[in-house]
Amino acid sequence: INDFGGTLEEMEQDYFRYQCEETPLLSYQFGFHAEYTTSRNLMEGIAQLAGKYKKPVYVHCSETKREVEECREKTGMTPIAYMDSLGLFENGGGLFHGVHLDEADFDIMKKKKICVVTNPASNLKLASGIAPVKTYLEKGIPVAIGTDGPASNNCLDMFKEMFLVTGLQKVVHNDPEAVPAADVLKMATVNGAYAMGLDNCDILAEGKYADLIMIDLMQPNMQPIQNIEKNVVYSASKLNVKMTMINGRAVYQNGKFKIGESVEDIYENANRIAERILDGKE
Repeated sequence: INDFGGTLEEMEQDYFRYQCEETPLLSYQFGFHAEYTTSRNLMEGIAQLAGKYKKPVYVHCSETKREVEECREKTGMTPIAYMDSLGLFENGGGLFHGVHLDEADFDIMKKKKICVVTNPASNLKLASGIAPVKTYLEKGIPVAIGTDGPASNNCLDMFKEMFLVTGLQKVVHNDPEAVPAADVLKMATVNGAYAMGLDNCDILAEGKYADLIMIDLMQPNMQPIQNIEKNVVYSASKLNVKMTMINGRAVYQNGKFKIGESVEDIYENANRIAERILDGKE
């Protein structure tokens, strides 16, 4: 939702639509695109909805210096401080990107239990900057890893994101031990579930959804096996994935997709849509 589409009424309807037993693998969270694409009135309405149902709010935030500077000029506050002043984070929430922050922003995030989802490949492609992941961890702010969308990150590869998260922090802090592999692996798994309020698939345990991937260790890039966490973060790629399981059902295995429809048809349709967009027909 933002000034260009979506309404508060639709948001509330969707909340109820997806919070039901018929859609156990779907969840719905309140959120909007960004401060700079959303009017104050609309943000206040979202804050009221979140307060009504005691739910967190998610938003793209502090991705670029320009975004932060323009918000300061308009409101006298950073985007995080401005949105907090509107009551958007009274029940926690999550920020996507979180690249350009000041000390007060960190304090707000800590106080309001706001997590951050870092998207390093997107931030590099768009020259947005490098998120202060090490600082987040030092201040006890939960960090998860995302990819952003295909318009700003063609690859959508979580293995690449994991390596960039730790590699960039090492360079920024001139410290080869900054942000260890174990922390990064947790960001990509447990913390991702935590950030989105999914406590039913955060770990492998009885009673949880069996959401997992199986990695082929018998490949050159995964040998020798001295430290699997480091192998996964520094060496693994999506080509190592042998199987993907969602709620106990293998949807990908040994190069074959099991999703109920032809992969070739999906590719053909995707290319047809892309051609229409490029031709200006959509």
